[in-house]
Amino acid sequence: MGERATAVLRAGEWWDYKLAPILTFFYGTALLIGVGVGALWAGALLLLLALLPGAAYVSIINDITDIADDRAAGKRNRMADKSAAFRGAALMLTLSGGALFFWLWRGEPLLLLCYGAAWIAFTLYSVPPVRLKTRGLAGVVADACGAHLFPTLVAVALAFATARHAVDLVWFGAAAAWSLGYGLRGNLWHQLLDRDADLAAGVRTFAGRHPPRVAARLGTWFAFPLEAAALAILIWKMASPLPLVALAVHLCLSYRRVRLWQMRPVIADPKPGFFIFLHEYYDVLLPFSLLVASALVHPGDLLVLAMHLLLFHRRARNVAEDAWKLVGKSVKMHVGRRLFGSG
Repeated sequence: MGERATAVLRAGEWWDYKLAPILTFFYGTALLIGVGVGALWAGALLLLLALLPGAAYVSIINDITDIADDRAAGKRNRMADKSAAFRGAALMLTLSGGALFFWLWRGEPLLLLCYGAAWIAFTLYSVPPVRLKTRGLAGVVADACGAHLFPTLVAVALAFATARHAVDLVWFGAAAAWSLGYGLRGNLWHQLLDRDADLAAGVRTFAGRHPPRVAARLGTWFAFPLEAAALAILIWKMASPLPLVALAVHLCLSYRRVRLWQMRPVIADPKPGFFIFLHEYYDVLLPFSLLVASALVHPGDLLVLAMHLLLFHRRARNVAEDAWKLVGKSVKMHVGRRLFGSG
């Protein structure tokens, strides 16, 4: 039954890729204000639990509103064979879960605003008659806001609220800029990837309304510079070298992928044999570096690091396996040759 629920909710598509970067901003905010993440464990747990009904709602509402389009495109839709009663019950369950957090945060206006805006953005993105998904650039912005911008701001606002600390406006603004840029880049990438199927179904997304180069350029020359500039501010504000070390690791792995596997780093334009630049940094290496940095000052955060790796073990394992294949084997062979030669 658990596997069936995971399939219906498409959890494999968002658990590591969406939740880990959002939690990263909770960790980063704690590091910014000098508080151990473990000391804010109640807020971190609430954040994770609050994200689940929203992510489930997005998967369910997208599938329900895409049934006709997916049928026309010949795409599998997990809600197509479900009864109206099942669909309604699934929606009510997710909405009830979200309502619980509206009640819990009733005394936190900033949290309520950000959390509610995420739900509204995805409703407007998917549900007719508005259905911004088919309204060009507005759909790109709505998806970026619902999937990244507002959930990230929930994480930041919740960390400040849990620590009873005033909101750092520069940090809050940089987090907003980063999440908007990354969200725009991600949605443009998805639209380009699905462009042919969407056109076959008559779904006119932004990528379908224009030549592919338009969406690719928007991602490369607007979304990515916004994301990169904001990331620089965030790293500067945290004043720790470890996020930079993690970035260097990602750049090293990227170089080895290009050289050894002939893979192509992409910003927003899917290509054969590609990998998305900075993706593994955001969902594996950056959160790892932040928790290690925090644990150096607050040793109890080693437990938080262990819990994080347990929750998001699949992506962490994938990156570790790639690192071993790309770098570890070469280092082992080099050391072996040196030892053999010296003997």
